[in-house]
Amino acid sequence: MTQIQSPNDVVSVPQAVALGCTYDDVPYPSYPVAASHPDRLYSVARLFGLKPVPPEHARILEIGCAGGGNIMPVASQFPNSTCVGIELSQVQVDDAFIANKLVGIKNIQIKQGSVADITPEFGKFDYIICHGVFSWVPEFVREAILKVSSQNLSENGVAYISYNTLPGWYFRGMIRQMLLRHVRDIDDPRKKIEQARALLGFLVTANESQNTPHAAYLRGEAEFLSRQPDTYLFHEHLEEFNNAFFFEDFIADATKHGLQYLGESNLAVMWNGSFPAETRQTLETITNPVKSGHYADCIAGRTFRQTLLVHQGLSISRKLGKDHLEGVRVLGKFTPVAPPQMQSGATDPREKSYKTLGDHTMTTTQPVCHAIMESMTNVFPGSLSIDELYAEIENRAAEDLKRGNIAQKDILATMVQWMLAGYIEFRFDGDRLTTKFDGKPTVTSWARTQALANRYVTTLRHEIITVSEVHRQVIPFLDGTRDINGIANEIKLLVDLGMMDINLKSQKSDLKAKDLPLSVAKQIVWDLGQFGLLQAPTAA
Repeated sequence: MTQIQSPNDVVSVPQAVALGCTYDDVPYPSYPVAASHPDRLYSVARLFGLKPVPPEHARILEIGCAGGGNIMPVASQFPNSTCVGIELSQVQVDDAFIANKLVGIKNIQIKQGSVADITPEFGKFDYIICHGVFSWVPEFVREAILKVSSQNLSENGVAYISYNTLPGWYFRGMIRQMLLRHVRDIDDPRKKIEQARALLGFLVTANESQNTPHAAYLRGEAEFLSRQPDTYLFHEHLEEFNNAFFFEDFIADATKHGLQYLGESNLAVMWNGSFPAETRQTLETITNPVKSGHYADCIAGRTFRQTLLVHQGLSISRKLGKDHLEGVRVLGKFTPVAPPQMQSGATDPREKSYKTLGDHTMTTTQPVCHAIMESMTNVFPGSLSIDELYAEIENRAAEDLKRGNIAQKDILATMVQWMLAGYIEFRFDGDRLTTKFDGKPTVTSWARTQALANRYVTTLRHEIITVSEVHRQVIPFLDGTRDINGIANEIKLLVDLGMMDINLKSQKSDLKAKDLPLSVAKQIVWDLGQFGLLQAPTAA
């Protein structure tokens, strides 16, 4: 597989699409989407009884890859995979080409063109990713996306497609229609954005004293859009196309192309546990997951889905039996929440509340649950097998385990419930990240290059984080050629040259000046492990 193609080496673009590309005028930010990562797709397929290809050796296609911010870190993480991106905007393809000249990822190819150009000769892919495209293109392009998701998907492959959903998007669509009408006679994209924000401000001000549902929704949506960049406002609300779909209609269209519903990348979307008991019982009588999901969308007012599709004919089991959970690992982080003030001694002293990965709040008085949360948090961003988790719980709450007669299978059942509720994540492969830094600490080539440019880097959990200036300066040294002493030497050189500012007050008062670089190196590398940036050593 060759490197990213030069801007002059392109595939053809259908004339109907090439008439205009607003993404050239207002390029969309290119960033990682954790829900689309092949690890997530692999885990969902394994959980439901399928046999997907491990991402390390997979062929991966991204439709509408923008500047490569989603597919390029995947390629960097999996050097033995083959990654291909296709993007209509020449500007964004050029951005990807320039980025990879700096990074030097060898196993990726990005082509300028339309999904409608993709033929069977393009090859088969084990994972096909299409994020932020389906709702924002005309019908013939949506058909092409589904066609490619079928004809170019390998036998056990998984396709990911995100899209806006009804009925929840009806309300957001109302805002879009008001903004579109207001800017309909304006050609310049920047002026459109300026006027759209002006109208939103006017609508909020005009409704300041109103307590109607309409006024409340306007205020909420305007506040949400005020936090979004101009690119989001433009492509979500001011583009010619933005279509939302009922979930069951989307699946019906996918079915015509020989695809079937696997599940959601975010499995919590499929769980109805947050609904009232009577509602859950009614939904449980609907055995068809698509029909049940449709009514759940109607209840929740869901506006967005990240749906996974596979070929028809594959046998899917969503019962989560013991066989499907063989080899599962659990991952979670639980941050303690300050307990409420004691009121008349009514609060159970064992009661503790935690914030979870999905930003839910969990409150429990069960010591075993406390032990589970503490054990998982202690190794985060790493994961634990059920055996490892049970061993940790035995160390932390052995008496409570015996008193409650809790077996390993009970812990597993609890983990399934927590996973479905969105409290924790399941995965079926070993950790590709580490919190230890024996040997020569390594960060991906993509993250190292990002750090050279700014303080935003992509973790191995496929998330963007902001690091400090000192972290940013050190990350490029973690290329697998230096041990901790070598990294300390680089830090010393930067300090000596006046290029790194270290807060001496934050260091131990008894630390000798000559030992400072090594102390800083250890702290920074430890931090990077906690951030999920350190790669686990590969097996020899």
